[in-house]
Amino acid sequence: MIFYSWTALNSWTALSGSSPTTAQESDWTAPGQGGVPAPGGGSGPPVAMGITDDRGRAMKAGEEILGSGRAAIVIIEAVRPAMAAPTLTPCYVRTGVAWLGRRTQAGEVGWNRFFILAEPGERDAGGAARATPVRE
Repeated sequence: MIFYSWTALNSWTALSGSSPTTAQESDWTAPGQGGVPAPGGGSGPPVAMGITDDRGRAMKAGEEILGSGRAAIVIIEAVRPAMAAPTLTPCYVRTGVAWLGRRTQAGEVGWNRFFILAEPGERDAGGAARATPVRE
């Protein structure tokens, strides 16, 4: 079963001086590249987060928080349930596909899908990829 983990961030690392609402399509980059913060990476604490079994619900939740102005970007990652080997604690493992959402100049929310690629040796103990995300 696939779940969708979403994280809303209110910080925006500069993309050539652009803001989340004025950036051009050419400014789209995956989190961790080109000035877009990766989840948990130097962008400050998330303003909201959640997990659901429906991608549409995750996007709707992201669109609501972006529309309220409390967040600059929303990152949705497809995850699967797993169990951490050392502690047998339930957790979620990334599947490698994610979506970056932000407001467009027209005031709507645009979503950009990207993939997280990992080399065979770049997996942690839980099997999650530790590689840099790349743009589709």
